[in-house]
Formats: sequence, structure tokens, C-alpha cells
Amino acid sequence: EIRVGARLLLSPVSFQVASGDRIGLVGRNGAGKTTLTRILAGEGGIPAGGSISRTGPIGYLPQDPRTGDLHILARDRILSARGLDQVLRRLTTYTMAMAEADTDEARDAAMKSYSRAEAELSAAGGYAAESEAARIAANLGLPDRVLGQEIGTLSGGQRRRVELARILFSGADTLLLDEPTNHLDADSIVWLRGYLKDYPGGLVVISHDSGLLDAVVNKVFHLDANRAELDQYAMDWKRYLQQRE
Repeated sequence: EIRVGARLLLSPVSFQVASGDRIGLVGRNGAGKTTLTRILAGEGGIPAGGSISRTGPIGYLPQDPRTGDLHILARDRILSARGLDQVLRRLTTYTMAMAEADTDEARDAAMKSYSRAEAELSAAGGYAAESEAARIAANLGLPDRVLGQEIGTLSGGQRRRVELARILFSGADTLLLDEPTNHLDADSIVWLRGYLKDYPGGLVVISHDSGLLDAVVNKVFHLDANRAELDQYAMDWKRYLQQRE
């Protein structure tokens, strides 16, 4: 059950987001869709009643993402979804330490540290993962020159695309995406449709882009603001529109 002040947004309801579920969360503006996804993600308080069980990592894209460190490079922000930014930074540090070592002991210590960091990188997908992150970013309209800039120098639209790339790269079990096509060009939207359609985990998406909903979703949850009910349809977008009618 979800309440905002004295207003009942959602009567007691049960539902599950399982692997392979691609759910379109719809309803009129102000119905509470964003509030519901924030609570599901653990970012917006707790339910007024009942509980939420999370069984794996969640990737959450709010409408207005907040990034902490504005001095971090866009590339490092994306790689941080798997902790790769820190590993690559340590590898650079240990490489310099090996080159600058003035004793055999110092060089050996740096080499051992480098080997441990390299093993961590390999466990996280290695340099192939770095290429994967760059590929996702490029498809979202973030070329290499943008990835090399600090977050603080980017426009609001670019920052949002960095956050979307970070979430898609994370490989989270469940994605909660609030208007993911905002600030994307036509080519990026087409690519995102294909990416989400093939996503192996669970997905809940809020979108006014009917093309995205038509291409991606296999279930529709309609949040009815008047009744404070969540009507659940186990069908694709076209069949949902017919059933809703």
C-alpha cells in the first residue's frame, strides 16, 4: 500500500517482476508511477503497508538523475557500475610504480599489486567489458570525446544518457526505467528498443513513447489514480490497448 500524505495512491496489491518480464507501467500523469518505481528501487521511502522483497541488484533510472562527483570522467562513471573504474585506476598507478621503482623490492611489490588488480579486472569481464561500456555509450549518443569529459562539463541531457548507459552496463537483475527515451535521438531510441527487448532480466518501464512500449513490453500494469488500483495485464501493448478499451 502506498500513500502520499493523506492521499491513497495504491491500495494493497501484490505483484512480481521476474526475469523475462518486460512491464510497461502506465497511467495518467500524477497517478503515482514515479512514486511507485522510486519505492521499488528503495530510493523513495517505504510503503505505507506491506513489504518489498528484492532478490538481486536493481538498476534505477529516475527522471532527474543525481550524480555525486561532478569531477569524475563520464567514462569512469559508466565503468563504476561494475567497479571497473577503480581497478583501471589502480592498474595505472601500479604501472607507474613499477616504472619508477628504485629498488627490486619496490618493483616486486608493485608487480604483485598489478597482478592482483589484473585478476580483478579479468573477473569483472576484462578489457572486453570496457569495450562493451563504450559500445553502449556510443549507441546512446555518447562518443569517446564526451566520455573523456568530466560529468560537471556535460549538459543535462548528456548526464542523463551517461546514467542510462551506466545502468544498462551494470547488468542488474532488474531495471526500473522512468522515461528512458528522454534526450535520446531517433537512432538511439531504435537501438534502446532492441536492447531492452532482449534484456534477460526483469524490466519495469515508464514511457510516453508508444513505439518503445509496442516493441518491448510483454506485460502492462495500469495504475488507476481514481481507484488506487494496479490493473495487471499479461499481454503485449497492442493487445492491452484492445483489452483496456
